[in-house]
Amino acid sequence: MNQLQIIQHNGQRVLTTAQLAEAYGTDNRRVSENFNANKERYTEGKHFFLLQGDDLKEFGDQYGNSVSVNRVSKMYLWTEKGAWMHAKSLNTDK
Repeated sequence: MNQLQIIQHNGQRVLTTAQLAEAYGTDNRRVSENFNANKERYTEGKHFFLLQGDDLKEFGDQYGNSVSVNRVSKMYLWTEKGAWMHAKSLNTDK
């Protein structure tokens, strides 16, 4: 696994879905499926941030060299608590 780049949003360290998938040895699709299957357990602002529209564009402008926001209409950023929630239910070796 490559060193994960530190990304901050609203004063919190966060991971993109791609970074989370890499860290847990899975793929983006499985992370998304896991989230959708357990959506009622996640709280926006506590476990994740959803970026769309101008917020997504600003995020892309800030982290454009390291985070690709091209061709996406929304992006989830996972807080530490959100990452731990995924760790429990993804059940990977990592």
